[in-house]
Amino acid sequence: WGSTAMRLNLCTADGEHIRVIDTAAGPGVKFCTDFEAAFFDASQRWFDAYGAMPVVLAGMIGSNLGWADCPYATCPTDASALDGRMHRFTARGIEIAIAPGLRCTSIFGLPDVMRGEEVQLFGLLELLGNPQGRMLVCLPGTHAKWAIVEDGVVRSFFTGMQGELFEVLLAHSLVGRGLPDAAASVAVTPDAPAFQRGIAQMLADPTLAMELAVFAARSRVVTGDLPATEARAFLSGLLIAAEVRDAIAAHAARGMAFDAVTLVGAEALMPLYAAPIAALGLKAHQVSAHEASIRGLAALAATDPLAVQS
Repeated sequence: WGSTAMRLNLCTADGEHIRVIDTAAGPGVKFCTDFEAAFFDASQRWFDAYGAMPVVLAGMIGSNLGWADCPYATCPTDASALDGRMHRFTARGIEIAIAPGLRCTSIFGLPDVMRGEEVQLFGLLELLGNPQGRMLVCLPGTHAKWAIVEDGVVRSFFTGMQGELFEVLLAHSLVGRGLPDAAASVAVTPDAPAFQRGIAQMLADPTLAMELAVFAARSRVVTGDLPATEARAFLSGLLIAAEVRDAIAAHAARGMAFDAVTLVGAEALMPLYAAPIAALGLKAHQVSAHEASIRGLAALAATDPLAVQS
């Protein structure tokens, strides 16, 4: 249950598989004044049909703006360690648990936090069969998370803000002034030549900092080097490539070199990140954020993620 939308899934366990049998949606946290009413408006028909069942929520619903302010769990941690940190209560006779989110000290020595993405991380581990060893996981989004997961434990993570920077630059900076809107522009896709051009510019020179490169999205347009309709795709490629390049380099500089990055995200976003990852010579494994979220919520619902039966 995030800031902008509530997304609910009614699930059942069948052997070793968790199946979504219905979905519901509602307003996000920032649009709600009565969380209990909003939740039951979206889900009451399920309780009428199936009776009482456990509910597990994650995301901004557990923040100081949400239904309950759930203190963050501190990394390093695994899914089982969160059991005692879940915020549990009863509403209208239904048992509800809210995940606490995670906090850590990043590899840069800075505090960082996540709410909702931890569910995807633990769900990823379930989907992969709880692998051993160290892996680098990227969760693309408005605020992308880059996490180190080792032997089933989330060690640390940091946040990349390229998604928000993209929107801010287009809406509130000189870079975006005078450009056509998204509907009138070339689509931002991994194979769009302008997107690839942005990647190439960012990766050609490792000393080129992102803040020194973004003005090219304007200067190329005004000098006739780039059609205005392609500027959005160019800027997106540049920003994503900068984040990917710097995230991978930051880990390598600390003795954590990887030959692959595991992406957990929306189907439309993951290929945009996979493109610069591949350009840097690494493999990109893609896992659906929806599938990871379902498995992660089930893992937090019980010690055995399949204990929640139909």
